[in-house]
Amino acid sequence: MYEKLFEAGQIGNVQTKNRLVMSPMGVNMANLDGTPSEEMIAYYEARAEGGAGIIIPEICRVDDVTGVGTPCQIAVTRDSNIPGLAKLAAAVHKHGTKIFIQLHHPGRETANQMIGGLDCVSASDRMCKTTQAKTRAMTTDEVKEMIQKYIVGAVRAQKAGVDGVELHAAHGYLLQQFLSPYTNNRTDEYGGSFENRLRMIAEIIAGIREACGPDFVLGVRLSVEEFLDQTGVTEDYIHIADGVKIAVALEQLGIDFLDVSVGLYETGITAIEPVSYPEGWRHDLIAAVRAHTKLPIIAVSNYRGPDVPEKFLEEGVIDFASFGRSWLADPEWGRKVQEGRADEQRKCISCLRCFESLFANAGRLLPLECAVNPTLGRQTTAGDLEPDTEHHKVVIVGAGPGGMCAAETAAKRGCKVTLIDRDDKLGGMVNYAAKPPLKEKMNAVADYYGVVLPKLGVDIQLGTEATAESIAALEPDAVICAVGGIPVRPASIPGIDKPLVKLVRETMDGEVEIEGKNVIVVGAGMTGLETAEFIADKGAASVKVVDMVDRPAPEAYKTNVLDVMMRLTKMGVEMVLGQKLVEVTDAGVKLEAVADGAGSELAADVIVLSMGNRPNNELKDALNETFKAQGRDVPVCTVGCAVKDGMMSPAVHQGYDAARALFTKPEPSFAIPLSDLARFGKVNQMNDQTSVCVDFVTSPEAIAAILPAPLTPFQFPVAMLSLSHIANPTFADDYYEAILGVYAMYEGELGVYIASLLLGGPGAEMATAIGRDNAAFPKKLGADFQIVRDGDHVTAKLSRRGTQLVDVDMTLGQYNSPYMHAFHLQPVVGEKRRGGVFNFHFDMTTGPDGLPTLSCGELLQVGLEYDYKSWEPGYVNKLEMKSSADDPWGCLPVLNVVGGAYNVNNLDIFGKKKLADINAGATMLKIFPGWYDRTTLGEVGRV
Repeated sequence: MYEKLFEAGQIGNVQTKNRLVMSPMGVNMANLDGTPSEEMIAYYEARAEGGAGIIIPEICRVDDVTGVGTPCQIAVTRDSNIPGLAKLAAAVHKHGTKIFIQLHHPGRETANQMIGGLDCVSASDRMCKTTQAKTRAMTTDEVKEMIQKYIVGAVRAQKAGVDGVELHAAHGYLLQQFLSPYTNNRTDEYGGSFENRLRMIAEIIAGIREACGPDFVLGVRLSVEEFLDQTGVTEDYIHIADGVKIAVALEQLGIDFLDVSVGLYETGITAIEPVSYPEGWRHDLIAAVRAHTKLPIIAVSNYRGPDVPEKFLEEGVIDFASFGRSWLADPEWGRKVQEGRADEQRKCISCLRCFESLFANAGRLLPLECAVNPTLGRQTTAGDLEPDTEHHKVVIVGAGPGGMCAAETAAKRGCKVTLIDRDDKLGGMVNYAAKPPLKEKMNAVADYYGVVLPKLGVDIQLGTEATAESIAALEPDAVICAVGGIPVRPASIPGIDKPLVKLVRETMDGEVEIEGKNVIVVGAGMTGLETAEFIADKGAASVKVVDMVDRPAPEAYKTNVLDVMMRLTKMGVEMVLGQKLVEVTDAGVKLEAVADGAGSELAADVIVLSMGNRPNNELKDALNETFKAQGRDVPVCTVGCAVKDGMMSPAVHQGYDAARALFTKPEPSFAIPLSDLARFGKVNQMNDQTSVCVDFVTSPEAIAAILPAPLTPFQFPVAMLSLSHIANPTFADDYYEAILGVYAMYEGELGVYIASLLLGGPGAEMATAIGRDNAAFPKKLGADFQIVRDGDHVTAKLSRRGTQLVDVDMTLGQYNSPYMHAFHLQPVVGEKRRGGVFNFHFDMTTGPDGLPTLSCGELLQVGLEYDYKSWEPGYVNKLEMKSSADDPWGCLPVLNVVGGAYNVNNLDIFGKKKLADINAGATMLKIFPGWYDRTTLGEVGRV
């Protein structure tokens, strides 16, 4: 079965183990210097092991000045990037998979901020309507320089041991901008005629052939249709006939394969299809190219299962089936098909959460996420599951996406899992998400779990109402409540309980008569819009959507909104926006304009409320009371909409994380139990301070876990590490100091929250004593430091209580990323820089029971002034951080290194300012582990 998919293939002199290709997708997992991170390497290796015959990683930058597509993007711009790419290639080759690097420049399709505020460059000065970035035409000399960058990039890729390169001339990027008459109105040798528009890519191809030799595989990804008429464009652009003509020309130029695609950013809905697009919809476009070229054709066509691509291969329309999001959803996609387990595939549902999260996370230096695969982008940090060797009993209530994922995760660990739901089938609200027209792909979620959960031994009890008593009778060791939310029906609105008012669920269950009725849907979020489409499709006489917002689904991903709105417009569904529902009458609704309070009325036979859900904690609270009465300590947690109303992705991720954490030994934490505090005992100049500084991107969840209120995380989840020798402080002998901090905010003001301070050296005890009044920074003693500089090579190590907490290896000369300079206030030798850190102050008194009591809690801002004697940027080759029993420094995982520095400065602590009163006792629970030894609790840790 599926013989064609797993038939060996040939491109140039490269033979592939099958016809499955992982198409290039931006993932924002690379290091900031353009090298593949360990997470990225693990990500691609998992897909190689999972059956991909060819992997084409994400867009690979050829130019660091104007060519940045995402902040964490691989690059071939420096020779120093070659070893990292070689490591990636070796990981993929280990599994018999070939790897092609896609050479890319975004041209006008990037943000000005992404390239340091510069104008985007393109064939001409036409601005992209999607990015709306300021754009200028490249000079002829710049075009020639850029051609050389592509060629040199290919040489570097070849030196890294990859099997070939692909030129990205699709999706509206720079090379397509030169090919298309829509974006190229130049008058020099690179514009005007077809031959001139082809010239840039032709010269790149010729240059790569000359530099890399005839046997190095070279292909092109090409958009053969731009679909710009769908946006109202009447000018000339690349139509399919033009795409075929370009393909033929590229074959004559001697490339080895063609990767066929469509669209550009302005018609991105055709390039990255939403849920409404069927599998294989590009068939005729690909076939048109196939009819005119003998080149091996790689092509995507919204494949989700193996049947459609197998048929395409049998027809000879394609030579290789390229899958994108399917590999995100299931890294084992290919192996499952080959082993006859296609029914176990976790299929992509085309919800576009991957792209939505990519755009949202890129600026935060974090990777994308997947709504159905909770380990995407965090394989190295959350991918391993600890076996539950004691086979604990876990009861999960709610068989929606979050509950099903929790059940799968717990069962894979070896837990005995019981999954209970009141409905008679798996899926929860995802079953209703699948009911509107063209959303049948959503059924794949329940279909997947319906196959894998029984195979994992999960006891599925459907059609069963779970109560605290019935769950307790099962004697579980843990309970996960994934019971969803309770639909909002505001009691404050007169008439809201009238018989003509219905909810989404009962409407989609067919309990509401719709045909021929005038229907109003209250709520213009995505659920409301899809409900309106469902109702219109069922034959309603008219459908109106009412909401206070000024545009449909403002918080939803724009492509999904555009997709459904195009159909609603054709169906005649009316948007009544900027209107507040104030009353329901027997004849319809009364509204009030948000802008001016003007009243109006709309007639309706049926009113459907789609106003969101409120968290449902009723079962959790009842369970806690029941277990307490039984004298049992059973953990009960909630996930999904039972915690906060939202989409499927957070529910799946929460379900996975909750089940993954059950019955595991907790990592050292920056929070301690309240009971520990009962055992709690009891500005100056720092001159000639030589420091090794390193900034790194860490987990936002980790920062949120250590930050005491009212501090909130900064937009960038960046932590700061500093190891310093203070040679001439004004208050002590010389000593060493280690600081671990995170960037944080208080009411719009940025500062560093110092989570931990460790000291060592002769003056350390005095430096510690200064902090013992709790007004300054408390500090820990006993740290061992090693800071060594040998020319431009710097190493720094930090150990305490038998554990090496920090290991840094750095080469001076440049940062890993320019962000480092900005985060440190752009230091300049001879110029003073001022910054602020957040600190907490407490008073300690003795209570009537003789135990210490913390009071007078205050959040302070401490002013620091740096006078730099030297500042040398550093490229961090290695940064490892671990936790000891007393120092939870490893709780901030190193996800990406921003950069380092070696500097000498004088530091003046010039003042403090009170920002807020805080709860002293509650705050101390979080700050205690970082600031105080556990010896203050009467514990020792002799090693």
